[in-house]
Amino acid sequence: MKTSEMSAVILAGGKSSRMGKNKLLLPLGDSTIIGTLLATLSQLFGECVLVTDHPDAYRDWPVKITADLICGPEKNSLTGIHAGLSIASNPYSFVVAGDMPFVEPELLTRLAALSGKEDVIIPRQGEHFQPLSAIYHKNCLPHIEELLARQHYKILDFFYAVRVRHVDVAELLPDGSQRWSFFNVNSPDDYRLAQELFAQFKAGRLKGS
Repeated sequence: MKTSEMSAVILAGGKSSRMGKNKLLLPLGDSTIIGTLLATLSQLFGECVLVTDHPDAYRDWPVKITADLICGPEKNSLTGIHAGLSIASNPYSFVVAGDMPFVEPELLTRLAALSGKEDVIIPRQGEHFQPLSAIYHKNCLPHIEELLARQHYKILDFFYAVRVRHVDVAELLPDGSQRWSFFNVNSPDDYRLAQELFAQFKAGRLKGS
């Protein structure tokens, strides 16, 4: 399947507690952290859906905006995935955290090419999975809703009920460039590193977005 036949769902509901401000809107090059991510996604996917509690911050962006549709005692990634999949126009969506600016386009196209039979296609690094850089089908929605009804928020816990394909990241990007695809900006130190990485990408010293 092609990425153009899918939606991209960006989760932008984090508290940014370690930053003290909305980290997604921090400058990165001539854009922002989330703007850098969106520049990659918008070139590939049929639509981009942004899940956020602060819609006014993104009104001028070329995205479809939604808040969580099921609100429990806490905000979490599973409620965001649920909202994004519910609003998306396409059966399949690539779900990504908004603080991951260096997602590699080649990784996305190869991941999408594996779609068509399974309900979840998720990258794996050894024993570690990347649920916020994975593809989900709308078939997942009733199983996610069942977890949310029980106030259970671990993403992997509904996988037993759907068809899942695990893909080793080395198969997606064997040259090792996937390392930065899964890098997320959580702390001031991460942000400083992101600025350094962006400069290196622009200078062509690193392979990446």
